[in-house]
Amino acid sequence: MSEQTVPRAAKWPFVLGDLCLLASAGGVAWLAHSGRIPWSLSVAAVTTAAVGAGAWVLVTPFLRDQEAELRLREQDNLADTLQQIQQLERAASGIAAGASNLQSGQQALQRANETSAALVQQLAAERKSFTETLQRNQDQERQTLRLELEKLRRGEEETLRVVCHLLDHNFAVYQAGQQSPHPGVAQQLAQYRAACLDAVRRLGIVAHQATPGDAFHPDFHQTVDGKAPPEDSRIAGTLACGYTVRGVGVRPIIVAIEGQTPVTSTSDDSTAQSAEAPSTDPDVQTPS
Repeated sequence: MSEQTVPRAAKWPFVLGDLCLLASAGGVAWLAHSGRIPWSLSVAAVTTAAVGAGAWVLVTPFLRDQEAELRLREQDNLADTLQQIQQLERAASGIAAGASNLQSGQQALQRANETSAALVQQLAAERKSFTETLQRNQDQERQTLRLELEKLRRGEEETLRVVCHLLDHNFAVYQAGQQSPHPGVAQQLAQYRAACLDAVRRLGIVAHQATPGDAFHPDFHQTVDGKAPPEDSRIAGTLACGYTVRGVGVRPIIVAIEGQTPVTSTSDDSTAQSAEAPSTDPDVQTPS
């Protein structure tokens, strides 16, 4: 390969720039030394910066020439490496040609084995594909059924909450009606509550009330604040009904305790809202 020469950058512009910077630094230093300008840290910094910049300007062309030489050497090395690779490829092609002659005899013997192996693999692949498809379909069907079941369960829980909430307000209105001076109003509200209870009973929801004077039972009764009353406490009245769904308790009866919570026959919305939301915990039981 013919040697290539690297074009050299002209040095005189850089030398001239360096001289200008050094002259500027010298001028500033002379002015400061002669007292024409006060000597300060900024003057020293300007002088030092001018000298450093001049040195950098002077060194720059030599650095560029060195960088160009390094690139040229890298290109020469890459060209030599490419030539050696081409030689290796030619040698490898010759070896491959000889090996192909030896393999031609073996290929005829391997074709029969390859054909039978291909048939076996095809059958195995089809069986695997059929099994995977069947399993995937079963998984998708189970997932769909699981989602539908979850939706139904959540819908049933939400429906139960809404129905029990409405029944709580219905009970509050019924208690308020019992205090009405008009017997007809109390009778109409009692009939309306009985109709509502009969309607929800068809869904498996049964409301339970506590009898005043009965002993407090923690499995069936609960106070408004959720705290257990003293032993042998007696029930003063029902603040919110307890509910069972298909025989499973979802909320105990919210009761008032004698001597603790004053019981009035009129119950407003705040009393109904103080009762806890129905729970689907099967461990909660209420008397039938």
